[in-house]
Amino acid sequence: MEARDSSVLDKKKVKFGTDTNHLHGLLELDHVDVWVPTKNVSLRDCRYFVSAVDDYSRHCWVYLIRQRVEAVELLVKWKNLMKTRTSKKIKELQHDHVEEYQGSFLQFG
Repeated sequence: MEARDSSVLDKKKVKFGTDTNHLHGLLELDHVDVWVPTKNVSLRDCRYFVSAVDDYSRHCWVYLIRQRVEAVELLVKWKNLMKTRTSKKIKELQHDHVEEYQGSFLQFG
């Protein structure tokens, strides 16, 4: 077998530009997800978790909850916490697979 000077990885380099994110600040776009129940229960009997990610800063918050219905109340508290800490409102909130909360999320922002 013949040895090669360069590896496949050297030929497949991908450059990520800094101009892909056109947001100007915190809380302009946030992503929220309520995850499916885990197989294992936490010490406080939590089986679900909620994640929120700020698109600009990439800061992530993760909260454990016992029941899926607790998600809206938790997100309202999170929204108020962000407003208190940053003096800004969430401009756009993206979420997946939470159709049952659609009305609440429309009032959320």
